[in-house]
Amino acid sequence: MSTLLTVVFALVFFACIMISIALHEIGHLVPAKAFGVRVPKYFVGFGPTIWSTTRGETEYGIKWIPLGGYVRLMGMYPPANPRARDTRLTRMADAARSYEWSEITPDDVANDRLFYQKKTWQKLIVMAGGPAMNLLIAFVLFWSILGLHGSWQPQPVVAE
Repeated sequence: MSTLLTVVFALVFFACIMISIALHEIGHLVPAKAFGVRVPKYFVGFGPTIWSTTRGETEYGIKWIPLGGYVRLMGMYPPANPRARDTRLTRMADAARSYEWSEITPDDVANDRLFYQKKTWQKLIVMAGGPAMNLLIAFVLFWSILGLHGSWQPQPVVAE
């Protein structure tokens, strides 16, 4: 019985982790889509895909390793700066940039659908959406637990 409870609690724990990751990523996804950024992928987890479906231009899915998630925003890397110094960091950024730009269409550029084309305040809202969702989750959990359980109040006892 003890082993069964351990397995059940582990599964519940990982389900809760996956839900919190999904909500965090939704915090990035919703404002990005609201501001017109092309979002081709929304995944919870890493590694091989367990399940995925495509709705509109976005592929939604779940992966095997529940240690994070991601929302792929097109245009996270602006075009390369030709005057940038050649360092290890710039070479890594150039590799990521070339991969990303292989999937960017002329329509994305023309219609301002790339993340780097957005105004600074829009980028900040998209980036802060995940942490804001974490704070909202904490707030809801705190008040739910406090509301359902309450807090201990000492009761006066009159001696007989």
